[in-house]
Amino acid sequence: MRLVAMFFILPFFLQLLGLGDTPLGGGLCGEVFRAKDPALAFRTPGFWYGLLFMALLTLELGYGLSLLLLPLLEVHPGRGWVRAGRYPAGALLALFLLTRTTGLPIPGPQGLVLEPAPLDPLSLLLVGLSLLGALLLRENGGHGTAA
Repeated sequence: MRLVAMFFILPFFLQLLGLGDTPLGGGLCGEVFRAKDPALAFRTPGFWYGLLFMALLTLELGYGLSLLLLPLLEVHPGRGWVRAGRYPAGALLALFLLTRTTGLPIPGPQGLVLEPAPLDPLSLLLVGLSLLGALLLRENGGHGTAA
């Protein structure tokens, strides 16, 4: 379970690479902190996509930390709690595919705007790590030990 927890925790901290100008790109949340004028930031779809993905990465971070800390408290996560870890990763994948292909309806100056977000290596890495964590949960079949 430690390995699964690390795959859920790592994307949150790797996203910090996207806040600077790295060759990997901005990642899932890079547009949130790149706006020069905060008043205009609310008008760009990238800002809203970034907030949405930041919330999902925070959920995954909390879930991964719970997988690490609950056994230390001698509380073993039940099957339902282990199964619940697949939902944030599934939502992250679904929203990633939607935002990179068609875009989501985001409020803009002319009403709702459908604008796809750019694809970069960092965002692919973040989604891949989350999916790997979810697949390892599935491989465990809800048990606390590796298969």
